[in-house]
Amino acid sequence: MNFMWDMAIRAGEQGRPEQELFFCQAKEYSPFFEPAFPCLNETKVENGRIELNLLYRFADIFQDILAWEGEEQETGAYAQFRDFFIDAVLHAILYTDLRDGLTRREVSIRKIQEELLDGSFFRGAAGDFAGMDAGEQYRLASLVLSQMETGSSLGMFRRALKILYPKCLLYQFREDGKKLILYIGMEGTETEKSRFRFVETMFLPVGYELKVFWKYHFGIVGIEGTMRLGETALYE
Repeated sequence: MNFMWDMAIRAGEQGRPEQELFFCQAKEYSPFFEPAFPCLNETKVENGRIELNLLYRFADIFQDILAWEGEEQETGAYAQFRDFFIDAVLHAILYTDLRDGLTRREVSIRKIQEELLDGSFFRGAAGDFAGMDAGEQYRLASLVLSQMETGSSLGMFRRALKILYPKCLLYQFREDGKKLILYIGMEGTETEKSRFRFVETMFLPVGYELKVFWKYHFGIVGIEGTMRLGETALYE
C-alpha cells in the first residue's frame, strides 16, 4: 500500500469502513513513503489507527501545525485538538483522493451498486444482491449499466453468470435457441440460489426457458465425464 486512499480501499475490502479509520501523524516514518507501517510491503490494515507521514504529500497543509512546540504538544488540549483536526482534514482529503480521475461511467456504476443494495433500483433483488462480495457487486452493476445502454441479450446473461460461476456451462438447444440448460457445478445452497436468482432475474432475456443443474452434470450418452455412477443428474 503506497497512499492513504490505497489503505482505505484495502480496509474496506477487509470489512472496515472508512468511517472507522483514524488518521494520524506517525512518530517514526520514512521520508520516502506516505504509510508508516513497520513492514514496507504491508498488504493489510491491522487496526483502525492509520499512521502516516503527513509531510510526504501534505507538507503545505500540516507542516506548521506539526512544528508547533510547547508544553501541551504531546498530552495537553492542543495535542488532542491537533490529532482530531488532522484526522478530520485527512478524511476530507481522502474523499478527493478516492474520486480523483473517476469517469462519468464509474460514477454511474457506483450509483447503480448503491441503489441495488438499498432496493431503490430493483426492490425485489436487494437481498439477493447483498449476498455477493463487493467485487461481484461492482462487476454486476457494470453489466446492469451496459444492459441499460444496449438492451438485454444472451451474451450479457453469459457474462453475468461467469462473474459468479467461472466454471459454469451454458447449453443452447440447436432446434430451439430460446431453450437453455445451465450446469453450475456446485452445491445449490440457499445462499447460492439467492445469488443466482439475481442474475437470472436481472439478465436472462424475456422469452428464454432455463433449466438449472447445480452439483451434478446431466448425463450425455457417449460423453464419459457426464456418465459417472452417483455423479450424474437426470434430465427430465
